[in-house]
Amino acid sequence: MTPEPRQQSLWTSGISIMLLFSISITIQPLLILAGGGGRNANYAIYGMSMQRDWLYDSNSIAIQYEGCVWSYVDDREDMGCMADESGDGTTNWYQMANCKRAQVAYSVYASSSGTTWCRDKDFKESLLTKSGVAEFAYTMGTYSSNSPVSEDDVADLPVCEADGYGLYMSVGCSDDGQFTIDRFSDEYCLEHYDTYDTLDNFNSAMKGLKSCYSAYNANNDNSPYTALSYQLISESGTCSEQESQYCTTSNFVNNPGSSGSYQQSSSGGSFSNKLKYGLGTVMFIGSVTMFLVIVYTNFRKRRALMRRKHNKSSKKKSKKGSKSKNKTQGQ
Repeated sequence: MTPEPRQQSLWTSGISIMLLFSISITIQPLLILAGGGGRNANYAIYGMSMQRDWLYDSNSIAIQYEGCVWSYVDDREDMGCMADESGDGTTNWYQMANCKRAQVAYSVYASSSGTTWCRDKDFKESLLTKSGVAEFAYTMGTYSSNSPVSEDDVADLPVCEADGYGLYMSVGCSDDGQFTIDRFSDEYCLEHYDTYDTLDNFNSAMKGLKSCYSAYNANNDNSPYTALSYQLISESGTCSEQESQYCTTSNFVNNPGSSGSYQQSSSGGSFSNKLKYGLGTVMFIGSVTMFLVIVYTNFRKRRALMRRKHNKSSKKKSKKGSKSKNKTQGQ
């Protein structure tokens, strides 16, 4: 049974759409490969976490404490950054999104040799904690047997607590990068009032991390995934000179367009770009051509259908005219 012209048109359109979909699905992996989804993938869009092979491949990793930086936090609720009892969702969001606390800035060095000396050639990146100095001290004391700071050193430090005199106290940072106890005029400890204590003993202990402090050594640690380096870095964020004078901008951030950073080699990138744009152009031209063919085919079929209808109506009129003529002549 031959389908009606309208059914044929819908059938052809459906087949064409399926064909276009199949072509796009087939060619998509090629575009991904051309764009860098293979061995030489450009993972820069995923951030620094995709550039840290050295965190697992190095034989030794060391950290060096740089200073105190007033910066954003991740664990906002535990840091006293919002009022749990408040029913105002907008206020909660605002305070959570803009909460800052005293953070630890430190640099990371890694080497394939047995010891890292924290030299320029071993520098990887500067990092900034996201959960405050208390969490940093806890991690140091838990994953390092001879850490100069531990949970005991930060147990009594206030975390945005009322002082009983209308102000609020929390750990802060001095202009020279030292940890302090500051007073704030608001309940979220965002509006600085003055400095209450200089924390001399704690700052003296933190100086023990100013030297090249071992955070991982393949000869002593069982696995890089359980070492101090992994625990610290996984809870920190990248820090650059634009954020603080105590941070060093890594080559990854400083030279995003150079072949020596995260970009592919120029020859490989050129070929992949040509392939990518070539395949994209072919797909675009093919889609436009297919669309025009469908429109033109439907137009012809509709025109043919209209002609058939016109011819049928003409024949009916002709037959009616001949019948009436014969009746007239018979009378």
